[in-house]
Amino acid sequence: MKTTTSIILFMASSFCFSQVNCFIFLEGSPERQACELCDEAIKHPQGSKASQLLFDKAIAVGPKFAWAYYEKSVPYFKRGFLLEGLEILNEAIRLKPLEYLCYRAYWYWQYRNYKLCIQDLETYYSMPKAFIQFTPGGEKDMRIILGLAYAKTGNYKKGIETIKTCINSYDSEDDFGFADYHSLAILYVKNKQYGEAIDAIQKQLLINKDIADSYYYLGLAYLGIQNKTEARKQFENAILKLNDTNRYFNTNAGFMVHESDVVEALNNLKN
Repeated sequence: MKTTTSIILFMASSFCFSQVNCFIFLEGSPERQACELCDEAIKHPQGSKASQLLFDKAIAVGPKFAWAYYEKSVPYFKRGFLLEGLEILNEAIRLKPLEYLCYRAYWYWQYRNYKLCIQDLETYYSMPKAFIQFTPGGEKDMRIILGLAYAKTGNYKKGIETIKTCINSYDSEDDFGFADYHSLAILYVKNKQYGEAIDAIQKQLLINKDIADSYYYLGLAYLGIQNKTEARKQFENAILKLNDTNRYFNTNAGFMVHESDVVEALNNLKN
C-alpha cells in the first residue's frame, strides 16, 4: 500500500504536466518565446483573463507549442465548458497525442461519454511509447478508468480483463491504488461472478478498509451466493462506514452507492 509521502508525490505528478524548461529551446525561437509567455501566464490564477491572454499570445507566437493549448484548455473543463475546452485541447493532442490523449479521455469519462473515452484510451494504449498515466487527483490508473468505461457500456467481461491486466502489471503491492480491487469487484458483481467478487473485495480490504461501497458490493456478492446472514452483516457495515466522517471518498468510482441503496438492500432482506 502506498505510503503518505508517495501518495503526495503521486498526486502531484499525475496529469499535472510540469512546467516546460524553456532553455531547451533555441533562444529567440517561436517555441522559446511561447514557453516564456506560458511561464508568465501560470503565475496568474488559473482561468483568469490575464493568464488566458498570455496563453493566446503564446499560441500566436508559437503555434506548435502544445503545452500552451493544454494549459489554456484546463479551466474550460473545470468550469463545465466541455466543447470550448475540447476545441483548444484537440490542437495540443494533434501536436503531441502521447502527452494529452489521456487527459481528453478523462474529461470524456467525467462527462459520461464512455464511448469516446474508450476510443481515446484504446488509441493511446496502442501507441508504442504509451506510458502509465493517472487521473488528475492521482487516485486511479487510467487503465482502471478504461475498464470501468467498458463496464459502463455493458461490456463487463472486457472491463474485468482490462482491470486485471492493469493490476497484474504492478511490480509490488506498493503500486496498488486505494480502490483498484474495489473497481474489479464491482465488475465481478455486475457480471454475477460472486465468488471472484468476494475474493477481490477481501484483497481490497487488506489495502483500504474505508470505502463504504466495498461493504455494499460485498453484501451483494454474498447475496448472490445465497448467504443472507453475511450479506446483512456487510450491508450494516456499509451503513456504519457511510456515517464515518473519516471514510475514504472513492473519486471516479464510476458506480456510486448511496445510503438509500443500502437501506433498500437491508429492507429487501427483511421481506
